[in-house]
Amino acid sequence: MAESDELESLISQGRKHGVRKRVILLQAARLFVERGYADTGIDDIGAAVGISGPAVYRHFPGKQAILLALIELSLERLQEGTQAALANRDRDPQEALIALVDWFSRSSVENRSLTLIMQAELLWLPEQDRRRLNRQMRQIREEWVGLLIEVRPELSDLAARIAVTSVMGMVTAVLAARLSDDIRALGVHLRAQMLAVLHAPAGL
Repeated sequence: MAESDELESLISQGRKHGVRKRVILLQAARLFVERGYADTGIDDIGAAVGISGPAVYRHFPGKQAILLALIELSLERLQEGTQAALANRDRDPQEALIALVDWFSRSSVENRSLTLIMQAELLWLPEQDRRRLNRQMRQIREEWVGLLIEVRPELSDLAARIAVTSVMGMVTAVLAARLSDDIRALGVHLRAQMLAVLHAPAGL
């Protein structure tokens, strides 16, 4: 599935967003990645959607609200994917870790825009929102750290946190570098690199 198709599918699943809002989010995500949040104006978003800049305000109170909606969507995706991989507590921890890496590597490349926006543009949000979103991100990392320690009990808490932070940061760096448009190949290579950093076998 192409990234734009996957992003549109994700945004379309948002129950709180009407059709016009979903189109605005989709086009804003594209522009934020291409130009950066600071260099994208409301008029630019309106033009991409096919409406005037002021008409965007009928759907969102401002550009920050659009950015917030996109980052919240990205975090919802991370939370749901992580919980799905960990849902079966009877599952072997090593298998659960592999499933989590499989999902994360595939989902990140299929949703490149959301992944990059969450990492690069968070600082433009008000402090209260940043704190809340960072707490949610830390909670997701805690799930990863706990699972990694189950798989590799010889690791210290610090070592596990460094490993998890490293693999998540690596994915963002690779996507930002635009090394390839081949989503499938990127996902395969990222999966292998993530498992190598976590010292988890890739054959399962």
